[in-house]
Amino acid sequence: MIKNVILDVGMVLVDFCWADLLKKLGITGETFEAVADATVRTAEWNEYDRSAVLDEELLACFQAKAPKYAGEIQKFWDHMSGMITQYPYAKAWITALKESGCRVYILSNYARRTYELTKDEGLDFLPLTDGAVFSFETGHIKPEKEIYHVIMDKYGLSADECVFIDDNAANLVYPKEIGWSTIQFRDFAQVQEELRALGVGKV
Repeated sequence: MIKNVILDVGMVLVDFCWADLLKKLGITGETFEAVADATVRTAEWNEYDRSAVLDEELLACFQAKAPKYAGEIQKFWDHMSGMITQYPYAKAWITALKESGCRVYILSNYARRTYELTKDEGLDFLPLTDGAVFSFETGHIKPEKEIYHVIMDKYGLSADECVFIDDNAANLVYPKEIGWSTIQFRDFAQVQEELRALGVGKV
């Protein structure tokens, strides 16, 4: 029986709208591609979520990948809070899941710096949940196995009582191996249907 709903954040509860932010900052065309290729499209971006490297070092790394666009990368860096927009259904969904008798947890790849920038607005659903584990707290990022055990150990969760919802299929492989139910998030209606099939929720 499912008792614990574990939610990813990006593209599940919030929109990771980095492309929209770049455009709002006037970064378009060739410059858009260069900045994206030097930041969000790099392996180093995962290290940003891990938060094991100093922010200043990571910014310097991004700028070194595209020195010609160092100024635009700095501009993007300075306005990163604007790339997180909470979906309108987020709070109501968490509340409904709780009212249906489930506990709700967060398990997300999320950088310390972005957390500090967005916790009061984009992440203001956190007080509604029963707990959260963010990558920056653990030194591990999904789909590394350790982070899944962190949340189970922290909150005393049993694998057969958990369903994990994430938009990235790669992040669902190991949880399924250890006995979690999993749902790949494509859209809100689809997830509601799959949750109902598991006997979860009433939205």
